Amino acid sequence: MKNYKFLILGSNGLLGSKIVRILKDRKIRYLTVARTNSDFNLDLKNYDKLEKFFLHKKFDILINCAAIVNIDFCEKNYNDALIINAHLVKFLAKMSKKHNFKLIQISTDHVYAGCKKKLNSEKSKIFGVNNYAKSKILGEKYLADLKKYLIVRTNFTGKKKNSFIDFIIKNLEKNKTIYLFDDMYTSTLDVTSCAKVIIDLSLLKTKGIYNVGSRNKISKKKFAIGISKIMKKKIRFKCLSANILDVPRGKNLGLNVKKVEKTLGIRMQTSAKSLFNLVKEYK
Repeated sequence: MKNYKFLILGSNGLLGSKIVRILKDRKIRYLTVARTNSDFNLDLKNYDKLEKFFLHKKFDILINCAAIVNIDFCEKNYNDALIINAHLVKFLAKMSKKHNFKLIQISTDHVYAGCKKKLNSEKSKIFGVNNYAKSKILGEKYLADLKKYLIVRTNFTGKKKNSFIDFIIKNLEKNKTIYLFDDMYTSTLDVTSCAKVIIDLSLLKTKGIYNVGSRNKISKKKFAIGISKIMKKKIRFKCLSANILDVPRGKNLGLNVKKVEKTLGIRMQTSAKSLFNLVKEYK
């Protein structure tokens, strides 16, 4: 039986595929599991087949990138969201105990209640403002009694159809007016930077919850304006409040990243640097 360092679950998604690319560049042995186009094409809802897979493949670290992240879908189909965002995590926690691998759960900044005056630390209050957040919070709870685990609360974006950055760039190129929230704040990272930090954290003897994001928070409006300045494109926009959304979102999701900075001995990049990296990726 060959020993692999990593197993990436959900390897075809934006984050999973980027993690795979970095592991390949670093010449770290890994396996991938997804529904299609992976080393092992498996239905993640079929726990019997997954359990057989765990019996025959040996690895040290599992990074779970599988998730249903469409907030509107989760609100209308909560039971479907629970299957991947919570029940799968419960099964993986059970497998972690049985097969002694470290489980890395990719969570979200949406779990935070959000205080207007400060960035959210790992100890900040969490609150399920919508069904997506509720499903991710429940998934986190299943890891609480594991010996080897990480919960990564993050916000990232990258070159992907219908992502926020994709929406901005397409409309800038078409010179169209867009609507932007001026009261929703995040600490968004470009996906490449996010993936690198997650891998580095995973390889250390770390445990618990870590925020992974940029060092500061930025509004959706300023995010878009920043992209337009880097691209040297005129931006046409109108400001709106996130309160108009049918499904409520947390509005103050900025992340305090001092813990990850101390652990890795690094300084997390600013939002401005993330914007630069995102435009560079598109070019």
